[in-house]
Amino acid sequence: MEKIIIAAILLLAPVGALAAVPKAPILGEAQIISPTAVRWHFTNRDPKAVAFELWSVISRSVISKIDNPKATYIDETNIVPADPDMTCGRYVVALNAKGERSFGQVRTYPCVRTPPVTPPAPKVKIMDKQIIKVTASSGANDPATAIGILETQRGNWVSPENMFVANPELLTIGGWGTDIGTTLIGLRPNSSYSFVAVAQSVTGEVSKFSLPTVFRMPAEKGEAFAPSLGRIGENAGLFGKPLDQTLTTKNQQPIIAGIVNANAVTITLDDRPYLAKLTGAGEVKNFTFTPSSKIGTGYHYLRMGAQRDGSVAWSPTIEFRVVAK
Repeated sequence: MEKIIIAAILLLAPVGALAAVPKAPILGEAQIISPTAVRWHFTNRDPKAVAFELWSVISRSVISKIDNPKATYIDETNIVPADPDMTCGRYVVALNAKGERSFGQVRTYPCVRTPPVTPPAPKVKIMDKQIIKVTASSGANDPATAIGILETQRGNWVSPENMFVANPELLTIGGWGTDIGTTLIGLRPNSSYSFVAVAQSVTGEVSKFSLPTVFRMPAEKGEAFAPSLGRIGENAGLFGKPLDQTLTTKNQQPIIAGIVNANAVTITLDDRPYLAKLTGAGEVKNFTFTPSSKIGTGYHYLRMGAQRDGSVAWSPTIEFRVVAK
């Protein structure tokens, strides 16, 4: 009889051990709380649970752990933003005081893709006098994330094509893929630009724009005896002031004026030549020019040429912007 009792105890012992394993939690909804973090919600079914672990079905390893018997969620961090392969196959197990884990998950969480984060600011490199190369990287995003670059001063997307002529404006077709580098040709001397980058996931979610990269093309050197600019529109008193800046006017027929020691002054406005009016006696004269019709809002480019002794002495290119009233 004693042998029968001992045998019964040995037979029942494994069953008692299995019964002590915690019940698996009931999974809720996955919540994206940031581009690098997902919150996995669950409901505890075992009052003896003292901690919970987040596991990966694929690697069969613990991703994170929380030592709180009242927990209703567990966070996964350090996720790659906008990863096209997504975060997949997660499940939660309960642990009791003995360290025993639950098993038999009813289901695992579906795959989750987080949105992209803001990429780094674009980089600009001068390739030649009128050529630059603009590049941007995916940054902390998955390398497969699409990157776009916007020139904010003109509101145009930089083309993903290898090259395009950007004279007189950035004439782009727009699109993604500029992280491989885009070459812009035909840019004017002393013209200014502001490039920002933005990331896009395969589902179309976009990040915030990066910090701007403000860039100005080098200006030409002014030739001796070139006209001296004194005024563009409302901007007066320009004599002796540096012109490596963008002047702003609200006048769509801005007066362009200055002084010169020459027989005539040629005004080249956006590649179109005009003759200025000379007034005054002596070697140094005043010159003025007013466009015959309104010029559009946006960026314009001016050069002034002094005709003297059968040759022309040119000023550097001057950039000015007409803003809407």
